[in-house]
Amino acid sequence: MTHDEFEALWLDALRADADDTIDLLRNPRKQERERRTCAAFLRCAGIVFEPDNLIGRVTEPPDVLFGPARFEVAIVLPRQRLMNDEWRDTARRRAEAQNIQDLIEPFHPPEDLTRQEVIDLISPHAEVKKQKYRARGVSTADLDLLLYVNQNVALNVETPNPNCEALVRQGWRSVSLIIPPHSYVVLADNTAPEFISGSVEKPTAAWNRPGLCGLFDI
Repeated sequence: MTHDEFEALWLDALRADADDTIDLLRNPRKQERERRTCAAFLRCAGIVFEPDNLIGRVTEPPDVLFGPARFEVAIVLPRQRLMNDEWRDTARRRAEAQNIQDLIEPFHPPEDLTRQEVIDLISPHAEVKKQKYRARGVSTADLDLLLYVNQNVALNVETPNPNCEALVRQGWRSVSLIIPPHSYVVLADNTAPEFISGSVEKPTAAWNRPGLCGLFDI
């Protein structure tokens, strides 16, 4: 295969990936998105599973069942960020690209966040989710909140354990994060599944492949 042929195949794969991501962000694939987030969390935590073990729920909460775990899934994005618009723009650029060089962008290193900064970042999102269910008369006491921090940030695992009182007051059975490549169980009560409660305050980075390649696969 020539270089040009290889590059053409690479571009085709990138274009197909962008089109599929746009479709994935639509409502009919909501369950799939949530199952993919749980899969990524488990891989980062080093927990072996089969995709069929992740059971999406039509009636929520929870969003996903995994054995005794009852995952309620949320994504943490910057306030003004619109993923649908981002991916439509990405798809357009990939469709117009003549070669891979056309798609190269400046590298922006992730912002290093302490554990406390991460908790301060996610707490408002968790509160919104809690208020949503409180308005419906639904308790959070048996739900395992899982938040995917989809931002250009990295968790500094060497920083001190955070003050989680705001999250504790929300009443979740457990609260966990995925900030690739780390999974991070922030808190859990004694009724949470053992694989969650046994990992409290122990960020794990068991995923050792480059970037996000395969991390969210189901």
